[in-house]
Amino acid sequence: MPRHMRTALFASLALMASSGAGFADVKPGDVVTAANAGEVRGLVPDELAQYTIENFPELEMTIVATEDYPVHPKYVEATVKYACQASLGAKGELVNYVAGQPFPFSEWAKTATQHRCDLTPDDPQIGTKLAWNFNFRWQAGGTHMPHTGQSFWRGKGDNTWKIAQGEYRRTYFSHRADLLPGTTDLVPGTKLEFAEYNETTAPFDMRGQRFLVYRYKNPLEKDDDIWAYVPSLRRVRRIVSSERADSLFGTDFTFEDLYLFSGHVWEHEWRYQGDPTVLAPMDSRRTCFPLNVPGSQLGDDAQFFACKFGPYRALPFVGETWQKRTTVKLEQTPKSPAHPYSRRILWYDKETFSPLMSIAWDRDAKPYRVGWYVGRWSENTGNASDQGKFVNHMAASMVVNVRDQLSNLFLFYSANAQSFGAAESLKYFDTTRLKTEGR
Repeated sequence: MPRHMRTALFASLALMASSGAGFADVKPGDVVTAANAGEVRGLVPDELAQYTIENFPELEMTIVATEDYPVHPKYVEATVKYACQASLGAKGELVNYVAGQPFPFSEWAKTATQHRCDLTPDDPQIGTKLAWNFNFRWQAGGTHMPHTGQSFWRGKGDNTWKIAQGEYRRTYFSHRADLLPGTTDLVPGTKLEFAEYNETTAPFDMRGQRFLVYRYKNPLEKDDDIWAYVPSLRRVRRIVSSERADSLFGTDFTFEDLYLFSGHVWEHEWRYQGDPTVLAPMDSRRTCFPLNVPGSQLGDDAQFFACKFGPYRALPFVGETWQKRTTVKLEQTPKSPAHPYSRRILWYDKETFSPLMSIAWDRDAKPYRVGWYVGRWSENTGNASDQGKFVNHMAASMVVNVRDQLSNLFLFYSANAQSFGAAESLKYFDTTRLKTEGR
């Protein structure tokens, strides 16, 4: 039997073992409520069920058909062109990577490369390689969220602390398949992988908070540069790498938790746990904040709360559409004993490697943080800048601290894949701008 056929058989058996086979099933058109929550047992991972579908009277999940979300043809082209070239270094770093999916694992990638170097479950480095596949998933040139909103909750969502608004942008400077065939770098000779910027514009006591991150192409040689402007201190402070797992501006998110994982792959051990089928909100059609805010003005509380979320008023188990997705399940174990997590499990969509959900345990092995993402497919947004980008936007991200009963809900349904040129991007992410505007 050819190698790729043996691999397919192995994967099928693993999927049957890990996908919740034997549990009740659902089909498009079904609506899952508290009365019939057992129908999604296994399709909502067992590790997460008690925090989501159990004991939640407002549960309402509408099941829709599973859709295809093809990655951009340029990303497929790069995957084929540079297939079999990437490898792992001694510390787990990625070596000889140019663009595309580093290690063909998605079905489209294995087919496109004609099974020349499929990543298979028997590869002893599969966990780390899959983490790199997520890091370099197709994201167009980056994401722009011109208007964001976030809530701070206490007491399982019973107490609203505050609602903040702002802007966020991440732009990729290198490994850009969309710039082929001429180059993969936005700026010639760039040393950056990406830069990201976040600014808080409201409420008054948070207005002016900013952070700027530089992630370098070779971070083993140069670690991230992270700057934060703190209005109460009236100065810019540098954040050292050891603080990546600390709280981000008072939320239960950390810099490392953005997009489920934005840390350094080699600082963790990664273990592959199969390709289970789960339910995920991949393409939300709701008109949630800030899509319901006219023009460029700030929104009000009523507009922020126009869409319901729960439980903890911060998870997508009310009023959202869900579809069955084949996922990649990874266990992440930090190598540093100072890390707040003893381990974490993450689920990514296998076709797109979009972030879906996670659960982390603290150093005492107690359940700590649950993370979730809601997607929005670029081709369905109606936004002209999104058309032809074939990217799954993050419409919402959320984190629940189940240990301390805290939660944060981030809404950015207006996220887009607008293209930015080299000159504009260099100006936008200039550290001088951060310091000047932060005074």
